[in-house]
Amino acid sequence: MKHVIELRTDGVDYARFWRAYFSESFNQELIPAVGLAERSVRERTMLADGRERICLHVVPRVQLPAWAAKLAQGAGLGYDEETVFDPVGRRAHTTVRTPGRDLLRVSAEVSFSERAAGVDTRLELDLQAKLLGVGGIIERFVARETEARYRIIERTLQRFVDEQRDRAGSVAAQ
Repeated sequence: MKHVIELRTDGVDYARFWRAYFSESFNQELIPAVGLAERSVRERTMLADGRERICLHVVPRVQLPAWAAKLAQGAGLGYDEETVFDPVGRRAHTTVRTPGRDLLRVSAEVSFSERAAGVDTRLELDLQAKLLGVGGIIERFVARETEARYRIIERTLQRFVDEQRDRAGSVAAQ
C-alpha cells in the first residue's frame, strides 16, 4: 500500500529546517509530543559522500485493537528506523525494521522542497503487511497511525522552529 503525507513548515529556510528536523533536541521534543515511550539515537554517521545515516530506536505508546494485540502475542511494538539523509539532494530514505521483519515492511522516500515561506516535506510511505486475510487492515491501521503522528510532528516542528527563531532574535537584540 502506498500512502503520501505532506507537511508544511513556515518561517524557516531549508538549511535551518534540516538542522532542526534532524537535531537531537527536536528528537527529544517528539517523545512527549507524539506520545512515545522511547525515541533514542542508536547511531549517527556521516558518510563519505556527504549523506548522513541516522539509526533510531522508537517505542510508540499505541493502543492496539484487540485482534492486533492477539496477533502480536505480547511482542513489543518497538522498532528501529534507519534514515539516510542527503542534504544536498534534499531527500531521505527511511527503512523501518519491525519485530516481525517479513510480516510488516515499512519504508519511506522523503523529499524536502524550499518555498518562499518555508519548507514542504513529502513522505511517500510504502507499507506491506504479509498476513493472509488481515494484511490490508494492518496496512490501513499503520497508515492512519503514521498520518496522525506526522500531523503532531508537523505542529511540534513548527513550534520548535518558531521558538528557535524567537530565541535567535532575542539574543541578537541584546
